Amino acid sequence: MGLFRRRTNDDVAEGKRAALVSEATICMNMSIDQQLAPLLQLPSEILHQVLGFLPAQSLVSLARTCRQLRGLSSNDLLWSNLLRPHIPPEDFPPNPYPSSSYRDLYITHHPYWFVPRSRIWISDEPHIGRVMIAHYDPRRGCIEGYRLLAERTPSVAIFWPYEPSVVIHSFQPRVHLWLDDPIMKLPHDVVPFNTRQGWWEAEIKMTVGRPGHNTSASFFLARNIPTHLQSKSMCLWPPPTIPNMPRVRAESIDKFRGSGHKPQKYSEISQTTFRLRHWSQFSTGMAHFGIRIGEEVSTWSTIDPDLYSPSREKPYQGIYVGDYAGHGCEFLLVTQSEKPPEIPVRRPTDAFLRGLIGLPPEDEEGEMEETQQSPQEQSQYQRDVLAAQVAEGIYHGAISAVKLTGDPNIPRGEYTFVADDIGPAGLIRIAEEYPFKGARVVRSRGHVAARGFHNDEYIPSQLIMISRNKIAQYWVPYGHISFYERINLDELIDDTFRSGGRRREAEQGVGGTSGS
Repeated sequence: MGLFRRRTNDDVAEGKRAALVSEATICMNMSIDQQLAPLLQLPSEILHQVLGFLPAQSLVSLARTCRQLRGLSSNDLLWSNLLRPHIPPEDFPPNPYPSSSYRDLYITHHPYWFVPRSRIWISDEPHIGRVMIAHYDPRRGCIEGYRLLAERTPSVAIFWPYEPSVVIHSFQPRVHLWLDDPIMKLPHDVVPFNTRQGWWEAEIKMTVGRPGHNTSASFFLARNIPTHLQSKSMCLWPPPTIPNMPRVRAESIDKFRGSGHKPQKYSEISQTTFRLRHWSQFSTGMAHFGIRIGEEVSTWSTIDPDLYSPSREKPYQGIYVGDYAGHGCEFLLVTQSEKPPEIPVRRPTDAFLRGLIGLPPEDEEGEMEETQQSPQEQSQYQRDVLAAQVAEGIYHGAISAVKLTGDPNIPRGEYTFVADDIGPAGLIRIAEEYPFKGARVVRSRGHVAARGFHNDEYIPSQLIMISRNKIAQYWVPYGHISFYERINLDELIDDTFRSGGRRREAEQGVGGTSGS
């Protein structure tokens, strides 16, 4: 018959019998599986609720067990719920565009969703640092980060009646995001540099920088240093002045290319830090290769919201923008705690250096400390305001301010002022004069240094607590007053990316309530 033979009716019948046997075997196996796995006997509605408590990794693992669980774990409602903690309700996309499903959208930016979730990020760039606001753009399905900037507006100078030699300059900053040039951009359909390294170790090429400037950048994950391995000799980020935060190394000989700086498995991925690599690339014509020079790596860390979110007990906490005269506007983290931070003993400086930074001789420094106003010296207005403040029960503990952006004198990550006690022990007086009438004035220490952060000192200062959104610092030896205003991050993001839609809705809601 040769190598081939004609199919007969017997062959067709035999094939049908084999198919029926195979189908019966599958049904038997499914029946046996359901008997051995009581989970599969539950109604699909109950299974859906159970699966709603699982993280993404567990859903993926569950989908590999059997077809029934694969279908249930692929439900798009489950994956949209997994996305909601990472995207504000106002920005949550009504459809998963440009992905085909919410599951695909989640996978596209996994494991980078912690970046838009944390919103505010600070960098360790020498001296100045930068502040970035991260945001998920539902129109393009990408994660972007924009630099936070502040500019002075025209000010008005007035004399301070309490100290006529001091001239006060008003401060009304314009805070905004620089949308022309994003610091970070994770596009949809992320493709790592070197897929052989694995997604947890590879770097993501970003399209940032202005056209024609030959700048390139990449994003890559970081790995936390366990607390028991940290030491004072290590250069870590975020700095120790920002408490209760995981930390990573901020220095590396090999520009953080070694495996010790990058996570080797999912559980090692830092949820509070990442790194950006920047360099200049020069090539000829349409060549993909060229000369790579000027490589720099910046480490970025977020801030625990508990540190900057105001509360009933800590109403002065927040992200502030301050006026630093010739250095321009700088951003600060103002925190409240029951005890003041431990600040190292100041370095001794000679009379010449003290004169450079505006300090009197050491033997005359005590004369600059202002004593507390006695009850006999207080006016009736001061006694009334003080009684109201005591009734509030919020004036206790310490207030400290850490620079998120810095200058050549006091760099980012350092304290700019510390008020050790805003309670009765630190109280100086209740202001009666314009423009601080009714403000609580307490003792503080202002941080100053020579250029390059040399010979830093803490000088006598006064913290003027104007309101819960505005404070001022009187640098006594300098005869200068700096203002600090709270930044409303929610309002800034709403005005920038939603054209103020949420704020208008809130105002309309209040107006509608009052009108009814």
